[in-house]
Amino acid sequence: MNRNIRRMRESGQVMLLFVLLIPILAGMTGMSVDLGSYAGDRRKLQNAADSIALAAAQQLPDAASAQTIATSYANKNNIDPSRVTVTVTGGNVAPKVSVSITRPHNFAFLRMLGVTSTNVSAKAAAVKVSFGGSSGIVPWAVTQATVDGAGSNAVTMKYDATGQNTGNFGAMRIDGAGAATYTTDVTYGSNSFVCAITAPHCVAGACPGAYPTVCAETAPSCDGPECTPETGNMVGPTRNGVDYRMTHTSSTCDSLDDAFPKGTDGARHLAPACNPWTTGPGACATTTSMCSRRVIIIPVVDTFGNGASTPTTIQRFALLFLKGYEGTCTGNSCDIDAWFVKADITTNALAGSYDPTAMIHFVKLSE
Repeated sequence: MNRNIRRMRESGQVMLLFVLLIPILAGMTGMSVDLGSYAGDRRKLQNAADSIALAAAQQLPDAASAQTIATSYANKNNIDPSRVTVTVTGGNVAPKVSVSITRPHNFAFLRMLGVTSTNVSAKAAAVKVSFGGSSGIVPWAVTQATVDGAGSNAVTMKYDATGQNTGNFGAMRIDGAGAATYTTDVTYGSNSFVCAITAPHCVAGACPGAYPTVCAETAPSCDGPECTPETGNMVGPTRNGVDYRMTHTSSTCDSLDDAFPKGTDGARHLAPACNPWTTGPGACATTTSMCSRRVIIIPVVDTFGNGASTPTTIQRFALLFLKGYEGTCTGNSCDIDAWFVKADITTNALAGSYDPTAMIHFVKLSE
């Protein structure tokens, strides 16, 4: 009998303790739900801030256009534009757009404790930069005069056995010397990382240091932005590489208008489906993939080197759509036809100092 009474008392104590703990457990559960909701809202707001900053930065250095696009993307992300502060700085030197968003977040359970809401905030900043360096570079050197002379028209770049001295472009070494290495680099782009002399970039007033601290190139035939010309007759390897790129380009990217359609502003933009530097359909997953192989980047140099003893200095990079070759590409002569294109692209390349005259720009988050 005593044992049964003791058990009943213990059960009653447990039940009483459980009843007393219910408000505490409910409060902890409610706090967990509210804090989780707050964290989720914070992530959504940060994603929105990043999206707005990157979209607005595409319009830099035009501050008014950047503001307009920021408002548009705020609406697309269901953000009240009045909650968004957009600041454009840097002018034509280091254009940057900063985005700050603050809006109230309402609590559900914490209201019982008198906490009805709090502000949730997110910040992002994006800069527009010039293409400073990358791997995947096609080893053809071209002078700035050739780029300037081409404009928006097709250009024929003359190659022959002494092209680095008398032609419009010359073969150069990136991954090493020899016809086999050169052929591979023309076909697929360089495996090594090369940079332009203008590679260093200052963000938020802080310069990471002078070249080559910023651009630690990995090319065995380059010393910083200086790369060795490839000597000898490379007509055959050039032809083979170009043939491969032409026959292994997808049908959706086999014309200039496909790869670089004109926008409402009249300027050409690299189509996402033809971008070989992202993970989209334009990227080449394997060496035999049908992808966007006619969109290429080549170095722009000061002058052509005189044989292997005089290196060429990469000043910047040029964006091209490859037409192929017309007529002769045998013996000692090969005419490569292409369009030089000035466009913004999406890439993870090295950010170079902003140059308004550069052919290639891209935007990136800076904070």
